[in-house]
Amino acid sequence: MTSLTTESIRRAWVLLGVALVLLWGVPQSVYAAPASQTITGYVQNADLRRTAQATVELRDKEGTLVTSATTTDAGAFTLITPREGVFSVHAVQDTYKSEHVVIEITQKTPDPVVLTLTETKDVALEIVAPLTPIKPNSSGETYSVSRKDIEALPRGNNVDLHDVLATIPSAITSSLKQVHIRQEHANLQFRIDGVPIPDTVTSQFTDLLSPRAWERADILLGGLEAQYGVRTTAVIDITSKSGTKPGFGSIGVYGGSNETVLPSFEYGGTAGDKFRYYVMNNYKTTNRAIDPPTLGQSIYHGDGESNQTFLRGDYQIDNRNNLTLLLLNSVADSEIPTEPGQMQNQHVVDLIRANTDANFTPSPSEQIDENQVESNQYSHLVWRHDMSANQFVSVAGYFRHSRATFTTDPYNVLAYTGGEDSHGHAGAISAANQDRWAYAGGIRLDYTHALNSQHMIKAGFQFDGTTTRNKNELFTFLRGDDDHDMDHDDDHDMDHDDDHDMDHDDDHDMDHDDDHDMDHDDDHDMDHDDDHDMDHDD
Repeated sequence: MTSLTTESIRRAWVLLGVALVLLWGVPQSVYAAPASQTITGYVQNADLRRTAQATVELRDKEGTLVTSATTTDAGAFTLITPREGVFSVHAVQDTYKSEHVVIEITQKTPDPVVLTLTETKDVALEIVAPLTPIKPNSSGETYSVSRKDIEALPRGNNVDLHDVLATIPSAITSSLKQVHIRQEHANLQFRIDGVPIPDTVTSQFTDLLSPRAWERADILLGGLEAQYGVRTTAVIDITSKSGTKPGFGSIGVYGGSNETVLPSFEYGGTAGDKFRYYVMNNYKTTNRAIDPPTLGQSIYHGDGESNQTFLRGDYQIDNRNNLTLLLLNSVADSEIPTEPGQMQNQHVVDLIRANTDANFTPSPSEQIDENQVESNQYSHLVWRHDMSANQFVSVAGYFRHSRATFTTDPYNVLAYTGGEDSHGHAGAISAANQDRWAYAGGIRLDYTHALNSQHMIKAGFQFDGTTTRNKNELFTFLRGDDDHDMDHDDDHDMDHDDDHDMDHDDDHDMDHDDDHDMDHDDDHDMDHDDDHDMDHDD
């Protein structure tokens, strides 16, 4: 793990060096964009006469006013843009207004803009919404987090998921990045673009989806509708980013304390008139992957690295049909922090030397080498169809694989475990490797029918299947019977048998079939077969 993290840090610094070379190593005349750009043009009436004293406004994509100018007697105007980007230009004079002209500012000087004023009239409209949306938060609370809210946080898009959730009232985080809302231990439900995500074997060491890929998120608390199921401590409904025209993107390297380096990139765009796409990748390395048990800035065995890749594609078949494909991959490798100055259990050390390794010398407690690797892969395909002006249907198929592997340092862990009973003998002493993985898949259908302006019917179903497995490799000692001593005969050896697992295979699966029954067969036993005996060859 240490060598892996060192290599990862080296790669991250290489990426940072390349970025610095691109920024400062190339002559400015080769690639530098001008700090500002000038937009020129004139304003005219419908009869083509130039208009003086008209106000011309320049606004960005968010509709914020960037700058303005007043036309001359010849109707001419000049606007200076402070940066590159996409802007709109329009003119106003009393009750006359012009069209909005969209301009993309690049290194090339834009063409002159011609704005034509036409008279506007105030028109009173009565808007009747044929679809009255169901409000699932009518009996609870909803907290919305937009892309701008995330960018305004201290670390911006580089924050972790639990940092964003911690900004809502009643939420706290633990050292393992778990979020507790309203004093609940877990019971959170995550949704991406309206599709609920199956549970994972663990979510303590890696984020489900980086906030960098969020367009917005609605966090629902309180009483919720039946469509949200039973995991209702909080529903985190994430709307992911999608491609736009013109495209957008960013690439950067973020760094900070605890040897944290985070290179990342994202890009969203279009291909043709019907296909939109978005891709994002986050890589992070740090020496404080998990909060350590030590105080202050002292960290022992705390290196970690993670990588997240996100892909989304949207295809607009026609005005009534749309397909969305989403792919997500997240991997995290973390060292388990240690605490220095722990006292060795000499009784256990003597047993290891007598039965396993005569030359065994325990490492200092801060050098105990335990690690956890977690990987998650998720995908879904959604078809949305407008049956009519007041009937809509959505069908989603999804699949998720998750795996968490914990690797212990058996001899060194045993050397610091187990107390002594009243006879001076070691108590419970054990260490274990653990490998857990799960496969989940299903299909979900949602149907909405707006009967009239006052009534709406929503219906749907969801079939979900899950297969889980938990494998353990136990390292322990047997205890004596009458003499209350450790058993030093041939059965006393430390067991390294890989067959020592909790077998959930075949007949032992926890089966979440289409009927949602949890099937515990009579065969679902913890398998202690003959190979599981304590085996010692003296």
